[in-house]
Amino acid sequence: MSFFDDVVGKLFGKQASKAAYIHEMLERSEKELEAYELWLVGTEKSDLLREIERGYYLKKQGILSEIDVHLLDSKYANGFAVSYNQAIGKESFRNIFDYLKDKVLENGYKLAQGDRRILDKENHEETIEKWYLKPISEDLESQLVNQRFGNVLIEKIDVDRKPSYIKFMANVYQDRQYTVAEPFQDLLDKVFES
Repeated sequence: MSFFDDVVGKLFGKQASKAAYIHEMLERSEKELEAYELWLVGTEKSDLLREIERGYYLKKQGILSEIDVHLLDSKYANGFAVSYNQAIGKESFRNIFDYLKDKVLENGYKLAQGDRRILDKENHEETIEKWYLKPISEDLESQLVNQRFGNVLIEKIDVDRKPSYIKFMANVYQDRQYTVAEPFQDLLDKVFES
């Protein structure tokens, strides 16, 4: 720590260290897109999605599965997270992340944001890839805006350039301008259908 940092710290208190970061649009390379297209038509996709879905429902019953799934459940936000393991593979893990986005897009949503942040934390490097999706607005003459399942956030977190987990969340609006959100279970059914 420099003399200046030490003096400022003593005068104003220690400030949380600010992580240096890179922020960029999330775009896939041609090679990644080709690999994704092959993955979509292969059997690995169906097997992996079936295992994640199975892990989700087992976790709801308090049973652990081979694929570690975490439940995210509250009044205004519902979702799940999938921890990475070697059996999934780095490329398939990225493909699951992109696949979840594509399935939401097929169900009345538009991509509002796609970005990548690389954070240099004190003890590690963290990469956060994010897809943020919003319902497509319908006829503005209608009294209420159809929020469908709410806004959907999908994140893939890497720590030290190694996959860590994928988070899938639907956040609902609690506002009189919006319709009541459709059940999260219906969104899950659409995401996991083959």
